[in-house]
Amino acid sequence: MNKFTFVGALAALLSISPLGRAQVQNSDNAIGDFTLERVLTLSSVTSPTPPTFPPPVLAGLQNGTIEVHQTFVYNSAQRTIEETILVVPAKSPLPFPSPGTAPIGDHYIIHVDSARITSQPGASAVITGKVISNDAPTPWGDITGAIVTISFGFQGSGASIHFGPIYESVSPLYGLYSATGVGSLSLTPSPLAQTCSAATLNGVYMFQLQGSLQAGSGASSPFVDSGRFVADGQGNINIIDAVNLNGTVFTDRNFPATYVLDQYCAGTLKLSNGAMSIVVSKDAQRVNLIFTSPSSIAVMGTAQLQ
Repeated sequence: MNKFTFVGALAALLSISPLGRAQVQNSDNAIGDFTLERVLTLSSVTSPTPPTFPPPVLAGLQNGTIEVHQTFVYNSAQRTIEETILVVPAKSPLPFPSPGTAPIGDHYIIHVDSARITSQPGASAVITGKVISNDAPTPWGDITGAIVTISFGFQGSGASIHFGPIYESVSPLYGLYSATGVGSLSLTPSPLAQTCSAATLNGVYMFQLQGSLQAGSGASSPFVDSGRFVADGQGNINIIDAVNLNGTVFTDRNFPATYVLDQYCAGTLKLSNGAMSIVVSKDAQRVNLIFTSPSSIAVMGTAQLQ
């Protein structure tokens, strides 16, 4: 089995001097908003399986003409982390000055379950959560549903923060290590304001879903679904759609569903024969959807308010 290892990672960890001890307490969700950007190389990766890069990207990484920057943006009020990989010219500034112009390597959203900071033996943070959407798949494919742990040491706070070492674990697929990073950090969480409720989802939404259905024999059949649903703002939905399942087409289906949303704009859409996890944007314009039950349905997609 091929295994990518970080060359000299152990030596780097052993050689890092102790971080300054910030005056922080052990407490769940004590960490505030942060942004973090770092440079990743091929030697940053630990994984039982090699990543799959587009050939031009792999060649550029190997010959040193391009590099990848990974960014994390944590919203402590919504308890979400937005991760983005940017493909940029080699030796680009950190942070990259114009991220909107850089090609995106991958992009996913993590719902944070726990965010802890400690001052012993040095100031550090550990954040754990679950990937709830992955619209630009990683080099290991779509990681929706994976458990993610991000840990980092830090000195200072605000815009004068110094990060390092930094490690991200995406279980059970891969880990990414780097010695340093840049960004900003608040030690005060933002207020957990009430932002969403059933009333947030209200109106006509156009949607698309795609993925596969697994039969009892283990064979998978491609699945695509397109249509619209009407949400009444009170937890009820009516769905009209057309489906193509492995070449068999069903049109003009019409059926009800129900939904619940928590204050963080995440919730569940229940059908007569299954359930979906949903995440609604705060402005209610966009919805991310993924089947969670039954497990034989590996389908996800998005909806847009009309």
